[in-house]
Amino acid sequence: MGLTESQKKLIQQIANNNITEIRKSALQCLQEDTTQKNALFCERYKKILQSSQGMNMLELPMDLRSFVHLEDASGFQEGRYFLTEAENKVCQSILKMSQVSQRLSEMQIPYVNSTLLYGESGTGKTMFGKYVAYRMGLPFCYLNFSHLISSYMGETSKNISKVFSYVISNPCVFMLDEIDCISIRRGESDSSSGSKEMSRITISLMQEMDRIPNNIIVLAATNRKDRMDEALLRRFTIHHEVKSLPKEDREALVKKYLADVQFSFSDDEIQKLINKCSNPSVLINEIVQMIAEKIAEKECKKNEY
Repeated sequence: MGLTESQKKLIQQIANNNITEIRKSALQCLQEDTTQKNALFCERYKKILQSSQGMNMLELPMDLRSFVHLEDASGFQEGRYFLTEAENKVCQSILKMSQVSQRLSEMQIPYVNSTLLYGESGTGKTMFGKYVAYRMGLPFCYLNFSHLISSYMGETSKNISKVFSYVISNPCVFMLDEIDCISIRRGESDSSSGSKEMSRITISLMQEMDRIPNNIIVLAATNRKDRMDEALLRRFTIHHEVKSLPKEDREALVKKYLADVQFSFSDDEIQKLINKCSNPSVLINEIVQMIAEKIAEKECKKNEY
């Protein structure tokens, strides 16, 4: 008897060390077995796989919890997330190259599906990373470099190595935030011990990125691309500037968010909102604040009667 398609997919995902897809393929194999002799076995492991839903990866080692955040992206609220045309193109490229990278892996060709997002704070770089994880059906692993830097000589490089060693064995969307905190242009550094240590950290980061297997998606975010080392920049296949939203996109964001939460604003209120700010994060905060105020006002009127 030859291998079924589910069994072949399971073997492929084991070879790629893709834990999330391994679970899905294993569950599919169990569902296809309708024999009586395996009924108890299949029932037992279906319950285990269905209940955990690949969440074992979300148990971070204790020594990483102070600077790494890990979450299940399956609960991402897509209905209220506004994706610009430019970011949609980037997302589609990442998804396409994820499939290509698996084929390259079979050919033993290393390829890192890596994207650098740059732009002012609050434009939605981290949220975009969560959206990509949601679309990929993978956990979202978030590392903020400003939390990782240690005052002890060599400790930051050790922390970077520990994080990458964990990520490499657990397929995910890996977000490196505030990467400019450590990736200073080495040619511009002085001869002080601090600058030398930063150069060593930058080299350590590049070495770790070179270890990343094809099945890991890497996103990095920075407000200061101009500060980053050129050699590290070359390790990102896509460089994309995330900008503040033009007026028509701000209006689309507000209307999409309100439709998803089933709340309505007048046209004047919507125009007031979109004229107030162009930063997506600030705009969403303003929407939430206005919704909260309207609910509070209704509750106050209700209590008056």
